[in-house]
Amino acid sequence: MIAALRRLARERGLSVWLVGGAPRDALLGLPALDLDVAVPAQPRAAEDLARALASAGFGTLVALSEEPPRVYRVAGRRHMVDLAELERRTITEDLGRRDFTANALAIDLSTGQWLDPYAGTDDLARRRLRLVRRENLSDDPLRTFRAARFVATHGLAPDRAVSEACRAFGPRLAQVAPERIGAELTRLLEAPRIVPAWRFAVRTGLLSPALRPGTPAGLWKAAGRTLSCLEPDPAARLPADRRRILRLAAIARALGLGPGEAAAWLRHLRRGSGEAGRVARLLEAEGAAARLEPSAGPWAWIHDSGDAAEDALFLLVAERPAARSLARRLRLALASARRRRRARGWPEVSGSDVMAWTGGAPGPKIGRLLRDARIEILAGRILSRGAARRWAEGRAASTTP
Repeated sequence: MIAALRRLARERGLSVWLVGGAPRDALLGLPALDLDVAVPAQPRAAEDLARALASAGFGTLVALSEEPPRVYRVAGRRHMVDLAELERRTITEDLGRRDFTANALAIDLSTGQWLDPYAGTDDLARRRLRLVRRENLSDDPLRTFRAARFVATHGLAPDRAVSEACRAFGPRLAQVAPERIGAELTRLLEAPRIVPAWRFAVRTGLLSPALRPGTPAGLWKAAGRTLSCLEPDPAARLPADRRRILRLAAIARALGLGPGEAAAWLRHLRRGSGEAGRVARLLEAEGAAARLEPSAGPWAWIHDSGDAAEDALFLLVAERPAARSLARRLRLALASARRRRRARGWPEVSGSDVMAWTGGAPGPKIGRLLRDARIEILAGRILSRGAARRWAEGRAASTTP
């Protein structure tokens, strides 16, 4: 991608610069799949270069802004590049508009020369997050929340000026579009470790205006304590997607939100119905586990929890340390069911099967029979479809008026 950019820009006589995240992450030894490219504000220069990239097979062209400064995105399966016109006369002046020195870096693709007018490379070497200018955070309050995200994703430590600017401008996050906050929140929640970032956000007062106005600081601190119980294990070893859902559920639980309230809160944050539903199911599974009687069998809970079961047990222990023995018992039963499935196969039973075997019609009775049959399969008491049929026929006969 970078070689193609260099060639296509050279063919058009353009000086273009790789800016921001890619140079920063290269210095930190991190992969950079998304590229930001600054292009001189010449008529149609950015658009022409973007079209050339798309024509070369690097992705689909989308115009993000057709008013100056124009921005064009070429999005492919593995890489994405945003080509933006300079907003100032020179690249150095343009870098002066950025949030932090670690992002005020550029590489001239025609010469390979690095531009670092604000000593960002030195700050990166020191793992320090430092402002380019205080007023740049005032221009876009989202940058205050981005500061917390960089603590999580890059391990950068904000200096005093960053903390003071976040306290000053953070309240204006309440006016930022939820979708923009959501993008930063996703990156924060998917980082392997977020507790230092969360504590920074609590200290600087960023969380209420960004996520839930009016929430007392004590509840955000409680959420931080729950999150700390999930680190470094298990959160750090989970896939990023599961890590995000688990942490959202932990935050919702600390805020005192039930499954339905959590789903409504997340939809208000424009998190999407799929994510809201997954968090709600995880909270339901964790709550159901906490309510299990000591003498109750685990199989109905495992069935009803589905693919939320394992993460619900992580949340259970983080929220209720006294439930460790219960979580251990449920985890052993879950592992046992999985071993049986791998070793012997699993008799699949559907609602159509139960209706055919019992002569029943669709309705609650068939639903209950199907659920009970699947629980028996989980428990290892039904090992074949033939056994499932005999069980269903006998259960239906015993419950027929």
